[in-house]
Amino acid sequence: MNKIFISGVITGTITGLLLVLMFAYIQMQSGIPLMDLLLNVDFIYSGPLNIVFEIVLHLIVSIIIAVLLKAVFVYRRSWYLAITVIFFLITVALYFILQAIGYSVTIYDNRIGFTLWTIFHIGYFQLIYYMYKIGY
Repeated sequence: MNKIFISGVITGTITGLLLVLMFAYIQMQSGIPLMDLLLNVDFIYSGPLNIVFEIVLHLIVSIIIAVLLKAVFVYRRSWYLAITVIFFLITVALYFILQAIGYSVTIYDNRIGFTLWTIFHIGYFQLIYYMYKIGY
């Protein structure tokens, strides 16, 4: 069980950071606030938060996802695709949920924002799978 946890922590940290960095790059280049949406927690806490704290919260979620997926990968590999699809659908729904319940982030061109959100989350879940496949 320790190996699963350690693998999930490493994988969740790497993939979560890459997702934040990619969304930060997209936000800087295009002005579409995907990183702000990804890190948005103003519906939980209305005060200003440090960006580092928001990234840590995001990484905690990423680590939880990675640990759960690693456990499924090890113990119930036949369920892995189904569980991944469920997690992916939740992340796709979060695009709209976070905009609806958040106060500070609005994406004006939802087609482009949603497409980028979806593509990069597909990459996020693929990277998790590939890391587990090569032995992380």
